[in-house]
This record gives sequence, C-alpha cells and structure tokens, in this order.
Amino acid sequence: MKETYNSLIESVGSGKIQYQGKWYEESLIIGIDKIIYPWKHPGVADLEVSDFESAFEGNTEVILLGTGRKQVFPDTHLVTKILKRGVGIEVMDSKSACRTFNLLVSEYRRPLAMLMLE
Repeated sequence: MKETYNSLIESVGSGKIQYQGKWYEESLIIGIDKIIYPWKHPGVADLEVSDFESAFEGNTEVILLGTGRKQVFPDTHLVTKILKRGVGIEVMDSKSACRTFNLLVSEYRRPLAMLMLE
C-alpha cells in the first residue's frame, strides 16, 4: 500500500491559500515534503532557471507554475532549460495550479506547486 501524503491544499481565496491549516498571503512553493514561504520571485517575464532550483533538489516530477489570477507564460527559453533538467512544467493561473496539485498528490505523484499570489 502506498503512503498517503497530508499535503493537500485545503482552500484558495482571493490572494490567499490555506495549506495544512494555515493561511498564506504571499507567494509560496509547496511540495510533498517541503514548503518555502515566502517565495521571493521576480515577475513572470523575469524568471530565471535559478528561481526553480528547489524543483531540481528533490525528485519532483512536474512543476506547477501558478502565475496569479491570470495565466502568463514565461519565456520559452526558460521552459526549455527546465525541461532539459528532466522536470516537466505546466503553467496556469494559481487557482488551477492548486487544483492540479491536489489531483496529482491524490495519484501519489510528486508535483511542486510554485504559486504566485497578488
């Protein structure tokens, strides 16, 4: 029997996320066994591969980049660099990234949600 994780995002509100009983109102990174809060990041257009180092440290399968209220794609060269490191990346609004994170966790996968909050 597979181990279950207590890592589901419980609620998403306007500019805030509830995770493991605590509300977060600044950008954060949520993984199966880690949380980075606050996550200091540039705007989507200025993201660099170094901003994703936490995804390369463990055995993350896919990065879920939540870009706030709207889906905003980073530079294609950045996405290519991330893919070359052996980690998938999906870009979506932060609310969708939270839903996708919960779905993947329930399937015993190892996502890393990088969530930008306004």
